[in-house]
Parts: sequence; C-alpha cells; structure tokens
Amino acid sequence: MEGDQTVKVQFSHISWVLLAIFSVAVFGACSSSAEKPDQGLQTGGQSTNADGSQTAVGPNAGGAGPGEKVKQYDLNHDNKPDVWAYYSQMTDPDNPGSTKESLVRKEWDFNFDGKVDIRRFFNFKGETVKDELDLDFDGRFDVTTFYRGGNKLRQEYDFNFDSKPDYWKFFEKKVIARTERDRDFNGRVDHWEYYRDGALERIGLDEDGDGQIDKWIQHKSE
Repeated sequence: MEGDQTVKVQFSHISWVLLAIFSVAVFGACSSSAEKPDQGLQTGGQSTNADGSQTAVGPNAGGAGPGEKVKQYDLNHDNKPDVWAYYSQMTDPDNPGSTKESLVRKEWDFNFDGKVDIRRFFNFKGETVKDELDLDFDGRFDVTTFYRGGNKLRQEYDFNFDSKPDYWKFFEKKVIARTERDRDFNGRVDHWEYYRDGALERIGLDEDGDGQIDKWIQHKSE
C-alpha cells in the first residue's frame, strides 16, 4: 500500500505539471508565431550563420547538433531565451531523394530557471514522435512519451527520480491498453493492469519477486 500511496502522490504532481505543459504548449505556439526569434542573445558558445540563424547555444538549452539551426524565443521578456526551436535537413521517407529543412525538436524552459523542462521531437511530416518531461525541475527528464502517426504509443515514468523508468503505460487505438509498474524499484515489473476499451479489466501481481504474474484480480466496474 505504501508504494501505491507514493504513486498517487507522484500522479498528483504529474497532473498539475501536465496542465502547466498544456498551457505552455499553447502559449508557446502563439508566442512563436506572434514574436520574432531573438537573434544575438549571448548564450556562451553560440555561433551565427550567414543567414542569421544560430548553430549552437549555451548552457540554457540542450544544444544544437551537427548541421542544426536554432531559433530562440524570450517569452517572459527577461532578455534570456526560454524556448528553442531546432531545424535541420530531413529526408522525405516517401521520397528518399527529397529533403527539406524542418523542425526536428523544440525545447521549453517552463519555470525560467535556465534548464530545459520539456523537449519535443518531430518527424518529416511535422508529427510529434517523442516528448520528454522533467517533473521535478532538476535538469533530468522523468517522463517520456512515444508517438506514432501522431497517436500516443507508450509512456515511461521515473517516479523515484533515479533516471530509470519504473512505470509504463501502453496505448492501442488512442486508449490505454496496459500498464506495468515496478513498485519496489528493484528493476522488475511486479504489477500489471489490463484494460478493455479504456476500462480496467484485470490486475496481475508478482508476489515472490521473480518478475512473473502469480495472482490475477478481476476488476469489477461499479
């Protein structure tokens, strides 16, 4: 029960953070279109291309990779960037001979402390393929969400903040299908939940710590 209470507390933490992320995502999208990128901000180690785009950023962001260009935005107008959009040449998967410069990822410093709190990756079509979220604002990502065709596939959570996932959520046709949890954080799944049409159907428990289901509990909806 203690482990379940811990998860409930963490879920409470996650709920307000996710709400905040939604607000930032909307606000960031609006601001990105309304404001011009901040060029010339001094963020140690940056360089500027002939077209004015920057190919490196300082410690405030994750940093541009080889061949990437970055646009920076200052949402709270403190003369420090807090949103970074990275662009690079991407190959059309349906036409390998065709490339275009596309947005490959975007980063947000949600609480304006100089560290990236949200990171989102995109494919050639502009669809989100992965999200990373720092729940406790320590500079390490604690929740990773994977997408395919714009639909959520899997989420991985690190509830005890040891840089290892210990809770997983799996989705099919846009609804939750299964969860797995390592309740004692020993590296082995010991709790499974299976869903039908998004409703919890049965729970599997590992009672001897061998990573195998020993007991099934059928869940009855009220």
